Amino acid sequence: MKTIRVLLADSNQENREYLLKILEGDTDIDVIAEVSQGGEVLEMVAQAKPEVLIIDVSISEQDSLGLASYIHMHHPMTQVILVSDYEDLNLLKRAMQAGVKEIFIRPLIINEVINRVKQITQDYRKKADSKSDNKNDSRPEVVHVSKQDMVLQTSKIVTVFGNKGGIGKSIIASNLAVAAALKHPNDVALVDLDLQFGDISLMMNINPRKTIAELMQESGELTADLVDEYFYERSGAKILSAPHKPELGELVTSFGVETVLKICRQMYSYTIVDTPTFLDDTTLTALEMSDVVLLLISLDIPTIKNIKKGIDILESLKMLPRTKLILNRSSSLSVGLEPQDVEQVLGMKITASIPSDFKITVSSVNRGTPFLNMSPKAPISRSLIDLFEMIEKEK
Repeated sequence: MKTIRVLLADSNQENREYLLKILEGDTDIDVIAEVSQGGEVLEMVAQAKPEVLIIDVSISEQDSLGLASYIHMHHPMTQVILVSDYEDLNLLKRAMQAGVKEIFIRPLIINEVINRVKQITQDYRKKADSKSDNKNDSRPEVVHVSKQDMVLQTSKIVTVFGNKGGIGKSIIASNLAVAAALKHPNDVALVDLDLQFGDISLMMNINPRKTIAELMQESGELTADLVDEYFYERSGAKILSAPHKPELGELVTSFGVETVLKICRQMYSYTIVDTPTFLDDTTLTALEMSDVVLLLISLDIPTIKNIKKGIDILESLKMLPRTKLILNRSSSLSVGLEPQDVEQVLGMKITASIPSDFKITVSSVNRGTPFLNMSPKAPISRSLIDLFEMIEKEK
């Protein structure tokens, strides 16, 4: 590999010296300059044309992301890496939008820094070489679309959410995955992000040796082949289980969840995500990455009260356009509330209804068999198939 030209930008001299020491320890990397102010960055990028710019948020978050965005647009040959003292979902989101290729969180891991700088550079060089070859080739361009590209074009992440316990999220999520797998066998993922009390394994009759917690402890970069080893196949769907113990949920970070869901988007046409009853960083990540959010409700006042708060949160996050209100147990005994009353209170239309069938659902959970497999012609099963067909038709 030819030498990688790197520019460092950090207002803290001690941080710059430490990072310089890390990078200069590798013979493939040449730190061509160091700057301490945002105003110097663009001048150096234009003059020295580094392949990699490592910029610290200490220059100011607004300036560092603004510079990253400008460089991404006007100097695409320079790949931007951001360094921060903390992990923040909003920062991650804005960094991605600005074209940042990687975020390093202190304390820095030497091998990770070196490997990612090399990998990011290698990926860009391959891309640039490919463009150059195509430009010099006088033959008509033939576009080959791989299976992975086709999946990416059609892939959807569907998150089942409801900020009230006992509303039936997990059983809906698991059977929705089975409904999707009926039409797309082995092309559907089911991810359990209820990291403390996830029940998907129980409902799908899995006793997993590996869960998402163990996946997060893998060293190095997560790849599709590695992630695939943690999925278990049931009823045509691939399942990634929640941790065995509640305390192991702390091993799962929002960045890890984002990485896993990105890989799922590459591997599967549909990824169904089950969530806990509260909003934390990992749940928020799943919601923000979702193409469709299924917000579950039932006809009782405590649930409606909680869901109203959930809708307010989703609205503040600008997620309501992707959110569909799903009425679960719609055929339960009347409790004085009607669907139209709920729609008026919540200010949203109910998109679909799942009928109540206590006998089938309890038997399904106790046997570890999705009710779509047990009673495929039952109204509750038919409603899940209809729900998936509605999701599939959405563009």
